[in-house]
Amino acid sequence: MTVLSGLLGRFSRRLSPAQPHALLAAHRAAQAGRDPQALLDDLQFVAVDTELTGLDPRRDAVVSVAAVRLRGLSIVAGETYATLVRPDRDVPHNASLIHRLTAAALESAPPMAEVLAGLLDFIGPAVIVGHHVDLDMAFFNAASCRYFGGELASPCIDTLRLAMAYEEKRLTLEGGGDIEQAGYTLPALCRRYHLPSFAAHDARHDALAAAYLFLYLAKKLSRGRPLPLAGLWRAGRLWWM
Repeated sequence: MTVLSGLLGRFSRRLSPAQPHALLAAHRAAQAGRDPQALLDDLQFVAVDTELTGLDPRRDAVVSVAAVRLRGLSIVAGETYATLVRPDRDVPHNASLIHRLTAAALESAPPMAEVLAGLLDFIGPAVIVGHHVDLDMAFFNAASCRYFGGELASPCIDTLRLAMAYEEKRLTLEGGGDIEQAGYTLPALCRRYHLPSFAAHDARHDALAAAYLFLYLAKKLSRGRPLPLAGLWRAGRLWWM
């Protein structure tokens, strides 16, 4: 974090919308030139998760961030990014009851600007993966606009949407089910597909669970054939920045 703190201080001048922070510009450069027809096996993915003080990125804050790298449709052992975050506002008691993180436990954690800088560096050229990832990205983008002058450039894949696409296809073929009645929480999906189970509401564990779920669904939806990124987009409605 020391190097990142130095970079943040070095580039802490006031930014205009047309002049993003150097760290955000580097992130966007790393994301440029991706071929939508590139095969999933040839791409990097980063599964992310956050713990929050609430669900509104305008009023609430991130208190924990974790990311897990995938390459060649495999989880890369040891390549993770995980840190607590010192919020610039109170941590509500009901939020602490969920993720077990209190204001006292976060006092010595780095601030969001420093954490986001580290996350951008970790993401590099990777596509972001997450469960209900729109919520995580809303907080990342709000922080990035506040500190770095713009939003992230990474495309995202939502494992929730992939799971719904897979279940719709499976139930259509097998019959007898109701896609609306199936549970789509991360723990429920991991149990249904017999994936490793982890403690919920822990960013490190949830990022790893999302990584396992993504691998399972990508392989199921590709049905053993090489699948380009654009194919996964059609299957799960990936959205691009």
